[in-house]
Amino acid sequence: MRLEHLRCEYLENPVGIDSKKPRLSWRIEASQRGQAQSAYRILVASSLDRLAQDHGDLWDSGKVNSPQSLHIAYAGQELKSAMQCFWKVQAWNQAGVPTAWSEVASWSMGLLNDSDWVADYISFRDESEIHADPNSLHLPAARQYRKAFATSKPIARATVYSTALGIYELHINGNRVGDAYFAPGWTDYHQRAYYNTFDVTSLLSSGDNAIGAWVADGWYSGYVGFGLLTGMGTEKTGRAIYGKTPSVMIQLEIEYADGTRETIGTDTTWKVTGDGPIQEADLLMGEAYDARKEMIDWAKPDFDDRNWQSAVLAKENGEPSASFYQFRNPEPPNQDVKLLGEPRNLGFRRPKLEAFPGVPVRITEEVKAKRITPREPGTYVIDLGQNFAGNIRLKVNGPAGHQVKIRYGEMLH
Repeated sequence: MRLEHLRCEYLENPVGIDSKKPRLSWRIEASQRGQAQSAYRILVASSLDRLAQDHGDLWDSGKVNSPQSLHIAYAGQELKSAMQCFWKVQAWNQAGVPTAWSEVASWSMGLLNDSDWVADYISFRDESEIHADPNSLHLPAARQYRKAFATSKPIARATVYSTALGIYELHINGNRVGDAYFAPGWTDYHQRAYYNTFDVTSLLSSGDNAIGAWVADGWYSGYVGFGLLTGMGTEKTGRAIYGKTPSVMIQLEIEYADGTRETIGTDTTWKVTGDGPIQEADLLMGEAYDARKEMIDWAKPDFDDRNWQSAVLAKENGEPSASFYQFRNPEPPNQDVKLLGEPRNLGFRRPKLEAFPGVPVRITEEVKAKRITPREPGTYVIDLGQNFAGNIRLKVNGPAGHQVKIRYGEMLH
């Protein structure tokens, strides 16, 4: 009998969780039928060396007579922000024969207290009027943010904590961080926002570095659901449900080999531009990408950002307000919308932060086109053979400025 598939809070080696009593689980494998666990022992240590010596300095459960292998709550020393935890488990079968120790698994803690955040939400200077015309689409450009910095000592560990009121994509030294789409995920931003944690030790170098992020409206200030179709939301436009202007907050914590620490956080020293290639960006209404505006190496330290603007604190964009409409009654036949009593404040409000608890949206498969059918000169129907969520990868060759339109449909005809 052996123990495999170790999980913490349903996840394999998660980083940045905020449960102070995370639940541990494993799967029992055996070469013979009918094997069962009769007892287990869990060791949790603050370092791999201690765990290799069978020293659970954070928690040693001792031998527990139980067949339980799911959702065993950690019961050791108090867990603190950014702490790393390494663990393994041993079990006994019904005949009292112990297994070998499992492979080592791990988890790390996120930022458990508001005071752990020294970064602040930043944005671009937004002096535009609130969009109030349901008959026209409002599709702002995605923004790019960046900050160059230098390290002078060997790095032992580097962790970035990041979130956005909107959606974001993080880059360090020209490399994309993680593989998530639409981070940090949809929440009721009036109640909470998720943040993500990434181990970026391998992405930093000794000397000059840069960190950057794409930020777009997402669910925070973009179009949501059937709002535009039904005349709901801010000024019946179906957008700006939670706020007017997206913002981002990033905190990079560097631990040097000599034990010293340094924090790089979003503030007004960061630079921002909306003049990049993504000139329109919306989850529902689509994207306009102008390849002529591509800025190669924009997230590398030697990029020239003199023409970029200085970022502003998100709270400096004021407190715009607008009329807000919602369904009077969600049951037919009375599905008209009504105006809420007071105008809704669409200015920045800092929500409660929680570690993202689930599995991110990511690429899981590539599907090739089954059939490409010309419809008229320059127009094609591409049949991918199934209905799914994804986006297209297309190679084109043509003159600069030539426009290619891609439209997605759930039905072939």
